[in-house]
Amino acid sequence: MKKNAPLCVLCLLLGCLAGLALNFSLWDGGGLFSAYIPSGAAVPGAEAPSPESSTDTCDPTDNAPLLEAGDAVLEALKRGDIQVLAALIDTERGVTFTPYSTVDPRSDLTFLPDQFTEAGINGTRYVWGATQGKGDPIELTLPEYLKRYVYNAEYTRAPVIGVDHVFSSGNSLENVAEAYPDARFLEYYFPGVDPSNNGFDWCALKLVFLPRDEGYRLVGIIHSEWTI
Repeated sequence: MKKNAPLCVLCLLLGCLAGLALNFSLWDGGGLFSAYIPSGAAVPGAEAPSPESSTDTCDPTDNAPLLEAGDAVLEALKRGDIQVLAALIDTERGVTFTPYSTVDPRSDLTFLPDQFTEAGINGTRYVWGATQGKGDPIELTLPEYLKRYVYNAEYTRAPVIGVDHVFSSGNSLENVAEAYPDARFLEYYFPGVDPSNNGFDWCALKLVFLPRDEGYRLVGIIHSEWTI
């Protein structure tokens, strides 16, 4: 046993030297050892990406900018301010109006910002679709439509707000997610306007937004309400 002692000491020294060599091979020269960093995690000393390197600066996990965009639209609708609303509409896609829950490109009307501004002052009566149940054409001017099929309740005080979530349900298909797969939406929901009606007068307004570099732009307004 005593004859093997020098050999054990030598093996121990060789092991220590190997460990030191391995540590130096991992040293990054800046005082940190290299390590596995999950995708998307912050790297100490790394430069943040410039705004030009990103096509979309809207963080889908941060709902604050989306809610702020919704507040701006609701305030403009409440005041009936066509000019402000036009400035919030997406310049490429325009805004599409859906009178009853189900988005239908065949009948829903779409306005670009300039067209929306013109429609607000020209007094033209447009056909926005058909009433549920009766099937009569919805023939209204833009201000009339906004009053009846958009801001028909005090949505700035809606008791329930859904973020990318539908609370309302009725006879119509709820297809906002399928109709706008690249967008986000807010639903402002009243379970019932008059308590004596036992919920048979619920209504909701969905505002659909497309994420852009500068924030969110309005691309859809969907009205929902209880119908027979």
